[in-house]
Amino acid sequence: MNMKQLLKSTLLAGIAIAAVSCSKDKKETPEPPAPGAKVYALGLGISTTTATTNYVVQASDLMNGTISVIGNGLLQEGYRDYASSGSKFFSIGGLGVTDVNTISLDANDKLTTKTGLTFDMANTDLIDADGTGKTLVGVSMPASPTAGLNAQFYTVDVAANTVGNKKEVAMNSIYPSDQDWVFHTGMQVSGSKVFQTFYPVDATTYATKNTDKNYVAVYSYPGFVLEKVITDTRTGPSGAFNTRSGIFKTESGDLYTVSNTSFGYSQSTKPAGILKIAAGTTAFDPDYFFNTETAANGGKIIHAIYIGNGKLFAAITTKTFDPTSVWTDSNLRLAIVDLNAKTIALVANAPEFTGDGGRSFAALLDDGKVYCAIGSGPDANKVINIYQTDVATATATKGATLQATFLGGIARLK
Repeated sequence: MNMKQLLKSTLLAGIAIAAVSCSKDKKETPEPPAPGAKVYALGLGISTTTATTNYVVQASDLMNGTISVIGNGLLQEGYRDYASSGSKFFSIGGLGVTDVNTISLDANDKLTTKTGLTFDMANTDLIDADGTGKTLVGVSMPASPTAGLNAQFYTVDVAANTVGNKKEVAMNSIYPSDQDWVFHTGMQVSGSKVFQTFYPVDATTYATKNTDKNYVAVYSYPGFVLEKVITDTRTGPSGAFNTRSGIFKTESGDLYTVSNTSFGYSQSTKPAGILKIAAGTTAFDPDYFFNTETAANGGKIIHAIYIGNGKLFAAITTKTFDPTSVWTDSNLRLAIVDLNAKTIALVANAPEFTGDGGRSFAALLDDGKVYCAIGSGPDANKVINIYQTDVATATATKGATLQATFLGGIARLK
């Protein structure tokens, strides 16, 4: 370890220790936001050479100053990923942690935690079923055959903070387990069906020898009965490991699958592209194909969120596939992808960056602006800033500095 790395590690360790100390000191509480001010929740991770510590903090200004965990952070046990629905921010445990902290605002507009939501297995994905904030749909997928042979689907009653409607599905029924294991990459509810994107993978080596098809499992909803798996040979599998970026739903119920077969894949045998499943159908639309690699300003879409009006906010790479660096999501540019016009607009004033690997895309659409985090500088001195993208003009503005190693999740609670 060189001196810069040592200093960076020491600084972050100091911040983590100070944050824990402040969290135990009831006198150290953040000032309540001004009346009428927006309130955001951010999941921040602080990594040192030995561990990562996660916090949820609140902020009312994403564009100025520094957002820190000191005197402002709710410490989260173990590994955490995040989801949001309505006025709730869910801090979801992983890597052996199966509980969820449901975070909202109290009467003074300060973060408060409700516990008691626990899954039988670590959650793999948690989405709002219909955008109303009342019901979530979740799935827990065993990471390997030794961890379990069944996936479990379920719903979450947001108001009651309880799990219900559990249904187990044999992994072997989704894809033959004697050939490969299944890694989940995304899911959406459309009408009376759940659509799940996945890719086959060797559970031991993580090699991906089956990249010549796009796979979507179709289940009944809310019964979670596996009805069929549909495939298409125009692209490889959709999404990537733990990014939850495989499938998106528009306001009309149309679904779009996004394939990159780059990040997390040991081979790339098909072009990166987008396919469509029209609302009310359970088959790929043979007349729709968007090759994102050959489009102007194009490339491989590694991360994305749906931002309405048939558009994705995405992180795209033009890096040539390299089997020696499949777990590095580098050379990324922010872009707005129009699914209807089949166009890609690069976001002006946003730098090229390296992502956080296998994590869901921490980005938020709020009043016509999208907020995400970009790190600049070498790892030893990397500075993380919020970037605000104006969707109408595809132009970014650099915002607040995050006193953290990465942004794991973000939501607006008020």
